[in-house]
Formats: sequence, structure tokens, C-alpha cells
Amino acid sequence: MARADPAVRGRSVLGTAIQLVFLLLLLAILAGVVLVLIQVVSFTRAPSDLAGRTTQMLTSAEQAVQNVADPNHPPSALAYDTEFTALDAWHVGDSLPGGTRYILTVKNIQHRDGASSPDTAEYATIHAELRQPNVTRLLGQVVRSDSDAHDYVVYKGEMFRIGRAVYRVNWVSQDENAVAAGVVRNPDGVTQALKFQYD
Repeated sequence: MARADPAVRGRSVLGTAIQLVFLLLLLAILAGVVLVLIQVVSFTRAPSDLAGRTTQMLTSAEQAVQNVADPNHPPSALAYDTEFTALDAWHVGDSLPGGTRYILTVKNIQHRDGASSPDTAEYATIHAELRQPNVTRLLGQVVRSDSDAHDYVVYKGEMFRIGRAVYRVNWVSQDENAVAAGVVRNPDGVTQALKFQYD
């Protein structure tokens, strides 16, 4: 059995220890360089933040001067919403108006656990199916009937179209077991994606 010389073994342990110390030193230098880079980036971003805040302050000051000069000035900081011609509410089981080929009904109202906001905590399921099912006949006998049924989940703020009317969901309430949607005043001007659409 060959035995390692204690002097050689001592040198290899010493060499390994020196390599570990050197590696730790390099890692510390790398961490220091990363911290310096983060500080440099934050300092270079600070002037643009300051310029943005200054511009905002100047704009606000200019608006205040204009408001004093014009007593009939329009209100500021309003969030304009979609204009509605009507607000319709439907309970579970109610049919939605319109739709020539399809019947759309409120199937149910559900509550989501762990929702990020009250607006996404409740949703309605809209069920759509053909008024007259598609029927396949073979030698005069019905072999298949298809109502082309679909379920759509809609949340507050989403839009859908039935016939010429475009609706925007205004509220969903599990307590009232209902959903309400506003009929959009100018359906041709809608740019938001529609959840579903039926003629």
C-alpha cells in the first residue's frame, strides 16, 4: 500500500486553502463591482426623475394660472369613462336582449377566492346556444342535434356585442345574483377587445 508523503500532503492542503481564499477574494471583488454599478445606474437615473418632476410641477402651475384666468374652465384630473345609453341588469336565468340566431342567458354568478381586487372577485357566466339547433338527418331520422352551446366568463369592465349593441359590464354581484351592463352609446368607436359577439 502506497502512502502519501506527509510533506506533499501538507503542501496540497495548503494549496487548496490558498485557492479557496483567492476564490473568496475574487467573489468579494465581484460583489463590490456589482454594488458600484448599481449605485452608478441610480445616480444617472436621478436627473431624469428630477426633470420629469420639474416638468410636471411647471405644467401644474401653468394649469393653475389658466384656471384663475378662465372661470369656466373644464375640470381637471377627471377619468372619462365609456358613455352609456342604458344600464341593464339581468339575474341568473334571465335572457340577454338581441341575438337573431342565438339565445344568451345568465347561467350563474361565481366568486373567486384570492382575487387581487374586488373588481375581479366576482364574475358572471353567460351561456349561448342556437335558438334552433343544427340537426343532422339520415334517411329522415335525426341522428345528431347540435345547439352549438358556449359558456363565456365576464368580469367587470369587459365588453361584448349582441346584434348592433355593445355592452360593457358595469358590475357583477353574487349577493344580488345578477350582472349589469351598460349599452355603449357609440358602438363603432369601441377599441377594446370584445369578450364575445353574436348577431
